[in-house]
Amino acid sequence: MRMVFIDNVQRGMVTAQDIYRDSENGIPLVVKHTALTDFMISELMRYNIKFVYIDDVLTKQRFERMRQSTQRQIYVPKPKPIITTELRNTAVGDVKGLFESIRINPEDIHSSARIIRQLDSVVDRLVDSLTSNANTVVNINNLKSYDDYTYHHSLSVAVLSIAVGQYLNLGREELRALGTSAILHDIGKTAVPIEIINKTSKLSNEEFDIIKTHSPEGYEYLLKTMIGDENICAGVLSHHEKMDGSGYPNKEAGNHIHLWAKIISVADVYDALTSNRPYRMPMQPSEAVEYIMGGIDTSFDYDVVQAFVKKVELYPVASYVELSNDKIGVVLNNSNTFRPVVRALDTGEILDLYSDKSMRSVVIRRVVAEAEIKGN
Repeated sequence: MRMVFIDNVQRGMVTAQDIYRDSENGIPLVVKHTALTDFMISELMRYNIKFVYIDDVLTKQRFERMRQSTQRQIYVPKPKPIITTELRNTAVGDVKGLFESIRINPEDIHSSARIIRQLDSVVDRLVDSLTSNANTVVNINNLKSYDDYTYHHSLSVAVLSIAVGQYLNLGREELRALGTSAILHDIGKTAVPIEIINKTSKLSNEEFDIIKTHSPEGYEYLLKTMIGDENICAGVLSHHEKMDGSGYPNKEAGNHIHLWAKIISVADVYDALTSNRPYRMPMQPSEAVEYIMGGIDTSFDYDVVQAFVKKVELYPVASYVELSNDKIGVVLNNSNTFRPVVRALDTGEILDLYSDKSMRSVVIRRVVAEAEIKGN
């Protein structure tokens, strides 16, 4: 074990100790025996971590495995993205324009209403893309960006919500309205002071109470802009309600919560958990789904969660994963959502994480960025 200053830390180095933000209290930023990625290193720098302790033995072993892996090129055709880059950029641009317009001039209802109407065509195209094939599943990684989180989050929640609604057999007009409600679910945050929205540390109780006003604020704003569809407004108002009645703003429970709010709630939490935030690193997709499944009947509706798991790709075909046995592999088949079939890059062997009994103790440690594979 040796101490390495953060400026000298390289991708692939393996940590020898847990790394904490301030002291050895709370949840570590990175746990020991983790192979550091470029993203992790940049985050540690952002948290003002000056140095880390590196396990040289494990680091040397990992670099050797990665070297062997990249000697074997395995081509797996990538499925065509559901949402094109052009549609994603248009959607994010329109949402950003709407939020900024409201912040600059909240009294200019006509301008905001015009932008909201522009979103109708975006939602139409999202519905067309997702309903073109009844068996389509969503790879949300294609939509993620660590820049402009709020606006990409709105798009991701809309895509996930439409996909769940499709599985629940909602009609086209219902899917359009659900998508509109989802893409506008956080519009009320324009009434929250920007310093609270952008705060990187834990919110105080008073600040969290202010955050909780965003759903009724959004509801009221939609009424002002004559977006008076009852279902759209209900989705915005109630997406933080919980099945056991412990949510906000009205402590609705069970069947009293609108279906669209239940759908948006699951999509909202999943995308938030799997996104990088100033106060924590993202969860792995399977961890986020496990968290959501653990909240069935307390926070989330059973039927909605079941539909969500059916429609979201945790490990897309042609993506790379690192296994708990330290192998790096490419996903060949993901018909089993949590336990895909993987081809090891170093040996080319097929690893069926579900059917092969010898693989039962092996789990997916993390999704590996394509740039990380090609960079080694």
